[in-house]
Amino acid sequence: MTLSVSQLNNYIHGMFDFDSTLDDVTVCGEVTNVKAYAKGWYFSLKDEVGAINCFCYAGAVAPVAGTMAVVNGKVNYLVKSGQVSFFVRRLTLTKDNGAAYLRFVELRDRLAKEGLFDENRKKVVPHCCAKVGVVTSPTGAVIHDITNVSLRRQPFTQIVLYPVKVQGVGADKEICQGIRYMDGTDVDVIIVGRGGGSNEDLSVFNSEDIVRAIAACNKPVVSAVGHGVDFTLCDFVADKRAVTPSEAAEFVTVDVVEQRARVCAILDKIQRSVARQIADRQNYVVSTVRRLDTQVERTVERQRTLVLRTLDGINEVANTRIAERNSRLEKYLATLNASNPTRLLARGYAYATKDGQNVKSVKQVASGDKLSVTLSDGKVEVTAD
Repeated sequence: MTLSVSQLNNYIHGMFDFDSTLDDVTVCGEVTNVKAYAKGWYFSLKDEVGAINCFCYAGAVAPVAGTMAVVNGKVNYLVKSGQVSFFVRRLTLTKDNGAAYLRFVELRDRLAKEGLFDENRKKVVPHCCAKVGVVTSPTGAVIHDITNVSLRRQPFTQIVLYPVKVQGVGADKEICQGIRYMDGTDVDVIIVGRGGGSNEDLSVFNSEDIVRAIAACNKPVVSAVGHGVDFTLCDFVADKRAVTPSEAAEFVTVDVVEQRARVCAILDKIQRSVARQIADRQNYVVSTVRRLDTQVERTVERQRTLVLRTLDGINEVANTRIAERNSRLEKYLATLNASNPTRLLARGYAYATKDGQNVKSVKQVASGDKLSVTLSDGKVEVTAD
């Protein structure tokens, strides 16, 4: 009898449904490959030999990768995929940690004691990188996201790719080689990245060799591994951790359009500020000139009034003094007029001279002397007896 694939899968599914042992099973193992979705979690439970895929609804205890867990539920056979899956009704995390998690913690603590994760050893990551080195897969979405975001924000960005495997055998060596190669070039920054995945998918980025390669870099390094909920040792040692590769590209580039708009806004603000200051200075100058004009006018008016008052005072003093001088002069003239000899002669007086000398006494005259007698209207010559 020949069966179709669907017939065979339906038959196996029926066997699982009729086996009551598989309807209520409790299993213990290490949680791996945790993936969160809106309706719940998908993860794997493994031991040293095998593993089984599991699913539990949201609202239950969240599975934590690397820890030991006890799950109770039902084993299903999926007809479409032909895979066995464990539907978890109850999940309990034990106090025992898984071997992979213990190895992770031991390496993390040892590297931390060496100071590889110290903030004071980390370099400043520039925000406007013209040349960006990227160590990642050449075919994944990471390089496309970084390229698209970088060129959209900063069209002059040059992306230099060092292609590597990001999981599987030999991935750690390729990533180390890529980091060292980029550190010897003229790139401004190095982005080490890959997309999201399970803990096992991202485990290569917990490699001690990769951590030490990043720590030895002279160029700043940005870790862009997984998504926001994922953490690897690369995130601890890198100079900057980005939640996603796109965020890494945003961090090392500037949005030219946004910066141009910001510069224009700043220039506009400066222009308005300068214009306002110029207007304020002009108003100040105008008001100062007006105030000075008013003060000058008032000062000139005060000085004019003072000059006029002074001139009036001078005129008054001068007039007074002239009047006094005139009065005194008139008195002097009156006195002189009163003493004028000609006026005495007009009153009948006369005076005699002898040889040009005034005769003041008869004793000066002898008989027969010639005298000259001056009267008011002339002279006469006389002879003394």
